[in-house]
Amino acid sequence: MKLSKLICVMIVITSLACVPKARVVNIQSHDLSDENLFSKAENLFNSRQYNRALEAYSEYITQFPENHLIPAALMRIGTIHDTMGENEKARNNYINLINNYPKSNYASDAKIKVIEGYLKDGLLKEAVNYSTGILTEILSDYHISKIYILIGDARIAMNHAPDAVISYYKAGLISTKHEREIADIKLKNSMAQLGINGIISLIKSIKDNSLKGYLQYQLGLRYYEDKKYNEAADILHDFTQKMPTHRNAGEAKSILLEIYPKAGFKTHTVGYLLPLTGAFNIFGNRALKGANLALESFSNKSGHTFNIVIKDTESDPEKAAAAVDNLIKENVSAIIGPMGSAESVSAANKAQAEKIPIILLTQKENITRAGDFIFRNFLMPAMQVKSLVEYSVIHKGIKKFAILYPNEHYGTTFMKLFQDEVRAHGGKIVRAEQYDPALTDFTDSIRRLAGSRNISERDIIESSRVDFEAVFIPDSPAKAGLIIPQIAYLDIRNVYLLGTNLWHSQKMIEMAGEFLEDWAIIPDSFHGENNSDKMSEFVNSFVVKYGEEPGFIEAVAYDTAMMLFRTMSMPNVRTPVSLRNELVRIKNYNGLTGITSFDGSGDASKKLYLLTINVGRFVELK
Repeated sequence: MKLSKLICVMIVITSLACVPKARVVNIQSHDLSDENLFSKAENLFNSRQYNRALEAYSEYITQFPENHLIPAALMRIGTIHDTMGENEKARNNYINLINNYPKSNYASDAKIKVIEGYLKDGLLKEAVNYSTGILTEILSDYHISKIYILIGDARIAMNHAPDAVISYYKAGLISTKHEREIADIKLKNSMAQLGINGIISLIKSIKDNSLKGYLQYQLGLRYYEDKKYNEAADILHDFTQKMPTHRNAGEAKSILLEIYPKAGFKTHTVGYLLPLTGAFNIFGNRALKGANLALESFSNKSGHTFNIVIKDTESDPEKAAAAVDNLIKENVSAIIGPMGSAESVSAANKAQAEKIPIILLTQKENITRAGDFIFRNFLMPAMQVKSLVEYSVIHKGIKKFAILYPNEHYGTTFMKLFQDEVRAHGGKIVRAEQYDPALTDFTDSIRRLAGSRNISERDIIESSRVDFEAVFIPDSPAKAGLIIPQIAYLDIRNVYLLGTNLWHSQKMIEMAGEFLEDWAIIPDSFHGENNSDKMSEFVNSFVVKYGEEPGFIEAVAYDTAMMLFRTMSMPNVRTPVSLRNELVRIKNYNGLTGITSFDGSGDASKKLYLLTINVGRFVELK
């Protein structure tokens, strides 16, 4: 310890070597006690006689190296060098204090002075590195706050505004009132150097929720100042919902009250974008009937009213995109439709660009991948195959399957999906045979399916020779209705006959009903014969209103509209983004077309009905 004190004294003496001598130096310190000498040095310091004060403090350190006031004297010497612009000498003196008196009350102040010295000399990296190192030590909130402010100053000088924002924000969290005011001013100035994209990037890069909330608040303000009211409302609403106790949440809520009247978002205006004329007009008009019935039903039960704006796509992609523009001009909150593949692509791209939620009624593959405002509620091939295979394997215990499919897009699509799903469930595809969809005699294909190529029509294929338990035939009633009797004619019996929703047709019963009795398994998302109160009410209301029976298209449009109306009526849905967010959260909606949820990509997943034929009627499998 004595050696370190001696080194300390030698450093001080060395630092004095270059100090100009005062004209009158007659301290006579050897006649003074330690307290008197220190007091004399203090008086000289306070009267700004820095050269004489420096000599007095140095004399004090020399005469009383073990005194408890040595750290104070060293701190004064450093301050004098600072005042005289001798930054390096000051810094060395502070480091001397820190190293030799680490537990002194002055050590933390000296560390702050070291950082300030680095900044004065333009040694920015050294300032940041030194600051980062001492932040791991046990320091008071006051000193930590000061260090963060100094790091922020260094980052600003280095043109690293995002890092400066982080430092100033941290300083403000733990500082006193006065220091917080300083930190807030510096924080505001550093934020001014960030554009909107800079703020967004910073939000994505940080994990500190408190700082993230502050940045969201600032981003909302920036949008508000730029008169981007919908964007401002989305950001501030999300911020207040996720961080209701944040120190900026109250201000954000007040600003939201100002924003909502200025935003163009009308929470009760919906656009119907459907092919009412052109090639798909039959489907468009059926969907319109279902959606209109949903509006009537929802309004009667909830008391909420909606303004509906209807646009005809004319079954044309270009006109569909133009219709989206027109709907946006009328401030719709969301769009239902279109239906055709090409129309849906053009409309979806336009809606995504304008950030308007759109719910498509189409089977177009991968269409929801184009953006997060695009949704789809429709019966997809993968849904049907999944339901078929799950039921067959789990409930019927079937392990061996065959596929007989038409050699065209519909057939090959279902064939590939079915193969993958069977394998995923641990089953086996014994055989897959294709046929020409133009044929009416399918005997050769059925023979190959049964595993025999040379059998005559009069030969009988014994059921024991058929090495599969179920056959999947993805075709229309017109074709499947011809194939199934021919399978029976060749005496392939006691195998389950699996189809797609196309089989759910009276024509199928008429053509092949007797061969399908209790052996058919048919997936569909609509079963009008279902005896539930919900289904009965829908069918009866539809018949009364339109004088005809509804089908799947009417039902899926009804479900889509009902889900949308219900979501738009939620009190927290005030912007397109908040509407989109709530649509994504729809889970297990018990609709007419099966229990429906939206996945993360915007696609609907459904628990389908599974039907068979019994006594000439479609009945639900339990």
